[in-house]
Amino acid sequence: MTQQDQQEPPHFTREWLLSALRYVRGDFEAALSGEAADNERARSRMQTARALGLDALAPDVLSAIDDAVASISALQWPGGLEVRYLALVGALREIAEVSTATMPRGPEYAELSDLARVLSAAELATASGFRRRTAERFRGLYVIVDPDLTNDRDPVWVAQQALAGGASALQLRVKGRDKGDWAELAAQLSKECEAQGAALVVNDHPDVAVAAGAHGVHLGQHDLPLASARRSLRPWQIAGTSSALVAEAQASLDQGADYIAVGRMFHTGSKADTRAAGPETLREVRALVPPDGPPLVAIGGITPENVGEVAAAGADGICVIAAVTQAGDPREAAERLLTAFLAARP
Repeated sequence: MTQQDQQEPPHFTREWLLSALRYVRGDFEAALSGEAADNERARSRMQTARALGLDALAPDVLSAIDDAVASISALQWPGGLEVRYLALVGALREIAEVSTATMPRGPEYAELSDLARVLSAAELATASGFRRRTAERFRGLYVIVDPDLTNDRDPVWVAQQALAGGASALQLRVKGRDKGDWAELAAQLSKECEAQGAALVVNDHPDVAVAAGAHGVHLGQHDLPLASARRSLRPWQIAGTSSALVAEAQASLDQGADYIAVGRMFHTGSKADTRAAGPETLREVRALVPPDGPPLVAIGGITPENVGEVAAAGADGICVIAAVTQAGDPREAAERLLTAFLAARP
């Protein structure tokens, strides 16, 4: 895939969606007007639409379609043939699955069912590759931004400083607040990360990750199971997990987590209810996760002074909160941590 392909807006997908919407709009217009169509096929479509009662829904639907057309026309699509292909295959797969569900059962419909399975496999294969490349951003410095742990400073500013200091991944963690109160913050951080080539995951809430256009979600042991979260996420969005036990890390690996965080490594005041794991547990998990597997991230109480221990134990990345977000100079703190970690890696 060329660099030009990666940067090219996926116009084909957008025009395909617009064409489909306009086609459906024509059916609703026909049902509403009841005008005689000029050919047998068009008359059949109009009669079917009216028989289904679409004429009663038409005014509201036409308005909704017009809004959708306007939104899609203005949408800034992520670039690249890969994203375009993934979006198109996903749309076709949904059409095939819906068609299969509404068709009578019988051998004559087997090919449609087979098509849905083939498209699901194609979507999964493409999405897995895309997620794997996104997860590579967790090999390095990963900073959790919690609005309650920024020393009363703007969390967007703190995030910008962390990114400027070398963080390649951020997590937005908000506890005890209604989602609507911080959904806009999630969207802002998503844009900041996208502009800097970094990844953003949302703690606990896959629905907010989807709404904000984030790169994925981070799941703790008491959050949604990974498979359930995947049903809410877009196929290209990642799901990372937290583990304190070797068995939990093994389960995350078996279930296809895109990255695995192990902690806590050392004492930390940022989260009182974390369980101790330590570098020795990290070393055991490292033995389970192959070098070409999901990134292995150490978390909890990591500082420039002790980061060498987790590097020696096999961490691909380090995750911190207060060490950056509560530092007097978050950018300088991020730079120091990343430099120390990279220097200590075997």
